[in-house]
Amino acid sequence: MSPSRSNIETRFNALLNAAVDAIIIIESDGMIESINPAAEKMFGYKPGELIGKNVSMLMPEPYSGQHDQYLQNYHHTGKAKIIGIGREAQAKRRNGQIFPIDLSVGEIIEGDERRFIGIIRDITVRKEAQAEARDTREKLAHITRLSTMGEMASGIAHEINQPLAAIAAYAQACRRMITVKDADLEKISSVLDKINAQAQRAGEVIRRLRTFFKKRKSEHVRSDLNELIRDSVDLNHADTRVLDHPVILELVDNLPPVSVDPVQIQQVVLNLLRNAIDAMENKAGKPVIISTRQHDDDFLEIVVADHGDGIDEQTALSLFNPFFSTKKSGMGMGLPISQSIVNSHGGQLWYQPNELGSAFHFVLPVAAPQQQTTHSQENLNEP
Repeated sequence: MSPSRSNIETRFNALLNAAVDAIIIIESDGMIESINPAAEKMFGYKPGELIGKNVSMLMPEPYSGQHDQYLQNYHHTGKAKIIGIGREAQAKRRNGQIFPIDLSVGEIIEGDERRFIGIIRDITVRKEAQAEARDTREKLAHITRLSTMGEMASGIAHEINQPLAAIAAYAQACRRMITVKDADLEKISSVLDKINAQAQRAGEVIRRLRTFFKKRKSEHVRSDLNELIRDSVDLNHADTRVLDHPVILELVDNLPPVSVDPVQIQQVVLNLLRNAIDAMENKAGKPVIISTRQHDDDFLEIVVADHGDGIDEQTALSLFNPFFSTKKSGMGMGLPISQSIVNSHGGQLWYQPNELGSAFHFVLPVAAPQQQTTHSQENLNEP
């Protein structure tokens, strides 16, 4: 015997009351028809306070004011945006607090009547954990950059001393020129131009180093991957060890941009480049080859390859373990942090042996096409 309508309603209400997630059922005009206790508790309302109210009151602006129009557009066009698709959004408590949620919306059709059901989960704790993990990763990345600076100290001094020494020499020459009767102004002007060029060179070295080593918050911007690699190689000139190992760039032109934190990606490239140089410690003159290419429609690939002795299978299994290092004085954090950085960008980093020695590959997602300004937050219950 089929259950009666009253029994079905009783079971349905029991299900709503027992659900841990917030559940809201709204009518086709956006008015709340029913809401479970978990939703009332989540939003800070007393039982019954939300029944008959517009669901837009649970949304932050500007979405609250736009929600009714979204419903009308759906009724007229039949084009749904989030029905049947879970996504992250934002909601508003009674006290005005905005908080992150996971939202999924379903549609209930009974004859000519149409309702929407929203299932909501508060993800504040998850977002806080993600933010804490991101902050920890940034701090570790900064520590490794500072460690790199210590290792490169002599090279940095050499990189800066060269233009400073040239400035001093040109200044002395210019001073001698102006003491001569009928001084050659054209020649003095030429020397001053050289002083200016050397000063700019020193300033660029300092700017590049300062940008790389300073503590900062991660920020993703549309970037030219090949340009990032060139900057990384220029930065590595401060490491005196590169004098024995030329860096060959095999960069495919006209690659699409990537959306990345430039300093963090430079850190990955610099770490892989320095590791490649270390792997060829007893092979002076052997080059490091850095290449880029289109991996597929969604990713670009970067490969850093050396001419070293390679890595045995057992060692390869531990390469990305924290505190594991093949170097006598290595921290064992360079590769794990590099992997973490690449993962946080939606990419992947891996080791692969090759005919030359060792190669490290990583992929980064292509940046989304530039669009007009849009809101990254989604409407609660937007169809």
